[in-house]
Amino acid sequence: MTVIDEWTGRHANALRAALRLTNEAFAEHLGISPRTVTKWRERPEMVPSPQLQEALDTSLRDAEADAKLRFAANLGLQQPPPLDQAALKQLNVAIGDLARVLARLQLADPQR
Repeated sequence: MTVIDEWTGRHANALRAALRLTNEAFAEHLGISPRTVTKWRERPEMVPSPQLQEALDTSLRDAEADAKLRFAANLGLQQPPPLDQAALKQLNVAIGDLARVLARLQLADPQR
């Protein structure tokens, strides 16, 4: 899960977009004025108050999984999905094949 050490306007706006809320709906969700949400968009470096930091933490924590993925993607933090067992097995086989090829090359030409 993505954790934000210190929220900025950029992070808050990314969360708003990930939740698919308008400025007004996001403001209502957080219990703040829509003008504050607009300021975050206008000033992405702005750091919200400690109380709003907590509200944003809670909002992210309570968000649905798909919204959390959109949030991470909005910030360029999206990680690839974990490999399932079949994909992991295929990867291990490919690595083993590559290791054997490299070993043969080394035996064929020890100067490599």
